[in-house]
Amino acid sequence: MINSFTSPTASFPKEAIMNDISRRAFVQASSAAIGACAVAAQPSDSSAHRGEHARVFMVMFGTAPSQDDTELRPMTHAEIVQRLQRDCDGVDFTVRDLAAGAKLDAVLNEVKDLKRQQFDGVIIYGCPREYDLLRSGLPTINVAVLNDFMNIPFPLYRQNRTIGAMLDPWGFCADAAVSERMFLDLIAKVKLIRALKRMKIERILTVTDSPHVNVIYGDVRKNPPPDYNEQILGAIDQTFGTRVTKIGTKEVVEEPYIRDLWKNDSPEANEIAKRWIRDAERMFGTTESEVVRSAKVYLAMKWLMERHNATAMAYHIRTLVPNPRREDYVVSCPATSEFQLHNIVAKCQSHLNILLSEMMLQYAYGRPSMLGDFSVDTYNNTSCVQHCEGPWNAWGDDRRVPYKIRDHRERPVRKRSLPGVGVGWCILYPPNEPVTMWQLDVLSKEVLVHTGRTVPMYKGRVKYKDHFYDMM
Repeated sequence: MINSFTSPTASFPKEAIMNDISRRAFVQASSAAIGACAVAAQPSDSSAHRGEHARVFMVMFGTAPSQDDTELRPMTHAEIVQRLQRDCDGVDFTVRDLAAGAKLDAVLNEVKDLKRQQFDGVIIYGCPREYDLLRSGLPTINVAVLNDFMNIPFPLYRQNRTIGAMLDPWGFCADAAVSERMFLDLIAKVKLIRALKRMKIERILTVTDSPHVNVIYGDVRKNPPPDYNEQILGAIDQTFGTRVTKIGTKEVVEEPYIRDLWKNDSPEANEIAKRWIRDAERMFGTTESEVVRSAKVYLAMKWLMERHNATAMAYHIRTLVPNPRREDYVVSCPATSEFQLHNIVAKCQSHLNILLSEMMLQYAYGRPSMLGDFSVDTYNNTSCVQHCEGPWNAWGDDRRVPYKIRDHRERPVRKRSLPGVGVGWCILYPPNEPVTMWQLDVLSKEVLVHTGRTVPMYKGRVKYKDHFYDMM
């Protein structure tokens, strides 16, 4: 596969190159072959919320210093809650304010029953003097208050699904932007609780002829556990509540709709292909008919998702017909970019951890990502993420990045501009954009993550010559 993602800078059949990364971060990140990338920008909430609202139980302690010591007035508890309600669409807050009459013993009893009451998360504001508040079994955000006591039980965090946050209600920070960044960080973490709520109703369809539901490499691939599928599907269900359905080529090519779609002219596919070509900077190495075929793959994937009641998808086969010839080769990478315009996560390979990672970002923040093959160039202090797919709407809003249409690197027909060369994107993400590369792993329950900024491509202070990208 070929393309590249560095926050918004990269070219599809290119790489995402990020600089300013520490040696330690390189070593840690290089343990993953594939990663999901998303550019940093103000989160877009467009269609991030779907389904029932998430229910969050919020406990608020009184905080130091005393208001008797100053004429200044902090942001009140009511104002904090109002801001959260305003900025966290799709979240309902149930508040117990211990500084306004709520009794701690009664609150502790409520916390024990939150799962049964079908709450989705907990926020503790102020120092949790009773650690059982962190032991509800639900995702919990422990919010410290700047310049208040911070005897926070960090060792309890991991085992009790807790993460930290901080607020500056007194406005102690000389730079108000720092105080605002604290609040935005809390809002972002609340949206993760909302995303976890949504994940429980999501359904993934993966199309692959592999005996394994997930792509695996190396020694694990040589000698996978006999119950590998059961292990990873069970971990996905246990962690997110998300269900996975696996089908193969046979189930796809025998569908009458897909047979007709391949054989006959499709006005809808023609219109989609024309739009892709019209919006591209240029097209080379492939043909308009190949782009139309890729549009048919998009329509086939869309139909299969509806057929199998799926909300996300991986399409890891390269055909729409039985017994395909070399010239029948098709790829799904163009379809993934089209799906992202509609806030749907679809991938061209059955990397379930990546699919889940992208779903979390999409549902929490309305931000699309890309799947990519990851490599590290320590001499240029860059990391590269390359593949044949990626978002045109990398910021999750109406902005678009330019792209070129080209043939696919893995094409079985090695000459250019012939049937069977397929379609890949060369996406020209802009330089100096912050980007996050991350991947969760449901079996180890770990997250690999690092950040950087995109480097210029083709012009400016480039790291690589043009043929580095043109040969991808």
